Amino acid sequence: MLLALAILWIVALSFPAPGPTALDTATAELVADLPGFAGWFWEISYDLLIVWSLVLLLVALFAPGRKRLFLDELLAVGLGLGSAIVVAAIGGTDTATSLQGLLNSSSPAIYVGTRIAVATAVIVTASPHLARPMRHVGRWLITLGIISGIALGATLPIGAAAGYLLGFAVAALTHLLVGSPGGNLTLDQVSEALGELGVEATDLRAAVLQPRGVALAFASSPDGHPLMVKVFGRDAYDGQVVAGAWSAIWHRGAKPVGRGRLQQVEHEALVSLLAERGGVPVLPVVAAGQVAEGDALLVLEADARPYGSFGADDIDDHMLEGWWRILGALHELGVSHGRVDADRLGMRSDGSPVFIDLSAARVAATEFELLTDRAQLLVLTTLSVGEDRAVAAASDAIGADGLADVLPFLQPAVFDLDTRKAIRAEEWDLEDLRTLTAERTHIAIPPLEPIRRITWGSLAKLAVAGLLAYALISVFADVGIDTIIEEFKNADWAWLAVALVVTPFAQVPQAFSTMGATMQSVRFWPVLMLQYGVQFISLAVPSSAARVALEIRFFQRVGVPGAGAISIGLIDSFSTFVIQMLLITVILISGMVSLNLSSSDQGSSDGSSGSFNWQALLIATALVVVALVVALLVPKTRKMLRGFWKVLREK
Repeated sequence: MLLALAILWIVALSFPAPGPTALDTATAELVADLPGFAGWFWEISYDLLIVWSLVLLLVALFAPGRKRLFLDELLAVGLGLGSAIVVAAIGGTDTATSLQGLLNSSSPAIYVGTRIAVATAVIVTASPHLARPMRHVGRWLITLGIISGIALGATLPIGAAAGYLLGFAVAALTHLLVGSPGGNLTLDQVSEALGELGVEATDLRAAVLQPRGVALAFASSPDGHPLMVKVFGRDAYDGQVVAGAWSAIWHRGAKPVGRGRLQQVEHEALVSLLAERGGVPVLPVVAAGQVAEGDALLVLEADARPYGSFGADDIDDHMLEGWWRILGALHELGVSHGRVDADRLGMRSDGSPVFIDLSAARVAATEFELLTDRAQLLVLTTLSVGEDRAVAAASDAIGADGLADVLPFLQPAVFDLDTRKAIRAEEWDLEDLRTLTAERTHIAIPPLEPIRRITWGSLAKLAVAGLLAYALISVFADVGIDTIIEEFKNADWAWLAVALVVTPFAQVPQAFSTMGATMQSVRFWPVLMLQYGVQFISLAVPSSAARVALEIRFFQRVGVPGAGAISIGLIDSFSTFVIQMLLITVILISGMVSLNLSSSDQGSSDGSSGSFNWQALLIATALVVVALVVALLVPKTRKMLRGFWKVLREK
């Protein structure tokens, strides 16, 4: 994600490159006017970028066991320098000038800031391998180096920004290519963290970083009980954000989750204690908390064997019944498991079933989430013991009606990647499982629940539509990529930035307008999302019919009868049209903007075409204020406005 975002910003900066833009000039003047800083300070700060990079290289070279880091940093240097030269050449800077900018701070201002790019690449690449104070030193040096480069005139602000983003992108690419330790703690660090929580543990082993960024270690308590230590380090938050964002994109109704490390521990501990109090067998919580380094720990008693360690011959009907029973007990508490797989179900040494992990559980679960749990358990048991035994166990546990509710959820979008791979390796597929389940329970096969938002087919259709639209626009409007690039180069970047900031909020007042067209109690956020949907569909079908149809369907979904939904859509569309006409009329009458309707490309001789009349704006504003005051003085109008405001507050 960091690599993709950095590349997008570099591409955006390439349009006004190599500068200087008005923003570059203003920023450079601001830095030059900073009080109390002499030229020698900027020189030293800029040189420290190279010095600190060399220190990191030498430490990695001569420190025992750090040769791999040295090679990673060399790779970052090569990629940083090469990419800086290439991007600078695209912006119009030759290779010799770029290399001169790496070594000489007194060279002409260049695009890209080569020294900033290379130093940032090395510092960020080494950052996961360093202790926190060392990481902070690197960040401060990069910040000072960027300001120093601008103050010395070695690079323009746009070049400094491009250099920093380029170095960041190179570091992210290096981590992707060769790996990064991230939040994976050593056993000594885990032992020290346990000591801070007051947990006595021996025989500490196997601190392995899980795919979602949580390090898993095992130990023993002084009385011999096995312990599971879950360490939520630096990668834990990132892993959950990525997983939550992907789930929100891929599944209808899913919401991205962004809990911090401590919040993740608190959540799992709370759900575990809630389940244990309700009689659901879980791993008991020994300790939970956060240590000085910022890592959060959750310690559990781990007297359990995971489901995945059992073979098909080891699983009997009693075990199947037990797993269905504890899932039902969890659901009776209103809690969904969220991720029923072979690593999160288990069996204690006494033969009783148990939940090993509740990190993805949700309290006050919806019916959708509960049925997803059941579908996951049905497929998990089918993969282990076959269709007949798995369906029979599920039928005994939840009955034929319960299985009928589960069938619409037997589709790939419900399961994780490992489960989908396991299904593809079998002779049966989910369609076969739905058919067999329906036959065994004598029920009709219901349609699938519309869970998946995105499919490869939909992405292919979108790509084809985009290419077709681009081809048609290029042919009929004579507009291509080169035209767009040229327009961006000639744009006023200050106004463009304002437009980019304001545009996403233009739908907010429109959402209030739509809410005002109905007496139905609706929430603001869904109506706002409706407006963004209207903007999108207006591009595909540029007519009022598509907008009205979308609004009608929306209000039908929130409980408004068909006739009322049609009225709301028509009222909203007509009122929007009327307001637009009134706005244009007021602008023309007030003279704030003079419109040149001539087909000629040239403006009027006095240059007034498109000019902005601030005096007229003040007069129009005064007229609006006077109109509001007069309206408030009229009792009937005041009463109407008060009623309208009351309706808005209730919504």
